[in-house]
Amino acid sequence: MISLDIIIPTYRLQSEYLIAIVQMEIPIEANVRFLIISDNPDGKIPDDFLLFVDNEKVILIKNRENYGVSHTRNIGIDNSTAEWILFLDDDVKPPKDLLMNYILAIKERPNEVGFFGEVLFPAPVNSFTKGICAGDILGGFSIGKYRKHSKCAPTANVLVKRSAIGDVRFLEIYDKKGACEEADFFLRIYGNTKQELQCLNNTPVYHDWWNRGKRSYERFVRINGGAAILMEKFPEYAFYTFPNIIECLFIGLPVILVSCFYIDNFLPLICVLIGIIAGEIAIEFLRLLKNKGFSASKYIIEVVLVRAAIDFGRLRQQVKQLTISKGFSKRWDFYCDGKNNNYQRFWAGLKFGTYFLIFLALYTLLK
Repeated sequence: MISLDIIIPTYRLQSEYLIAIVQMEIPIEANVRFLIISDNPDGKIPDDFLLFVDNEKVILIKNRENYGVSHTRNIGIDNSTAEWILFLDDDVKPPKDLLMNYILAIKERPNEVGFFGEVLFPAPVNSFTKGICAGDILGGFSIGKYRKHSKCAPTANVLVKRSAIGDVRFLEIYDKKGACEEADFFLRIYGNTKQELQCLNNTPVYHDWWNRGKRSYERFVRINGGAAILMEKFPEYAFYTFPNIIECLFIGLPVILVSCFYIDNFLPLICVLIGIIAGEIAIEFLRLLKNKGFSASKYIIEVVLVRAAIDFGRLRQQVKQLTISKGFSKRWDFYCDGKNNNYQRFWAGLKFGTYFLIFLALYTLLK
């Protein structure tokens, strides 16, 4: 028998997702337990979900206070007694045969450190979600589409051998709601084992749009604040490139503003502002047009706003950490393999050059 514990930290306590998870088919050759850890001490456990809780196969643990996802997952790990641990998020719906396919992978490749599957989102529901899809903002969730193996994967759908975890735990230096703590966790496991997680094409889970697709940039700001922490902890997976729109505004506008007071003319400030914003839109439009065609490029403003939120989150955390001097123009490689870095540098360089050219052209015409 293969023993497997499924760890699901939950704050939202939404029965439609929790019930879908505990109703998965259990392979006859597996001993499976569900460890549901509620991180909402004031939240009411849904009555329809309580019907499934028997504290043997479906175990409910309730935190005394809101500890955050890292601490909550650690509680799950410490209460696990299985050979394998499957991490799932509390807002995904797995197919009925998810465990069947994971158990089959374990039997076929028992020496692997772990496996992961894709996290699939539904079709976009509005211009905001269409922009997210057009800009490939969800690439980390669908890493299985691009890589056969990876050093890290989202905890929304990843299976890990308990012996490989050892005494590694999720660190609580990241945002309580979650912000790259899983990359830190799996990179430390990789550092100990030198084995990458293997992608499985037949183990997807289905994730609904956050807040039903309503416009919100908080998640992108938060997650890339976590990326700034990762760059300090794992510099080998970070790289330098050209300044982005937020960095240029952060550094360029104050410098130009001082110059404007000195020459008693605010034209340079106006030209810099227009140059940076227009250059960002123009090159992002070109990238979308080249990679995905006009159907995607028409959502250019949505893409620019989301990417600006991402860049702002990273810069904000660097300012908090007082690492802006060495972190300026530094980026985290979310795939941790360097294969995408030159692509990022090319488009970042094109944008930076366009900022300057538009500024120079405007200033020359208007002065």
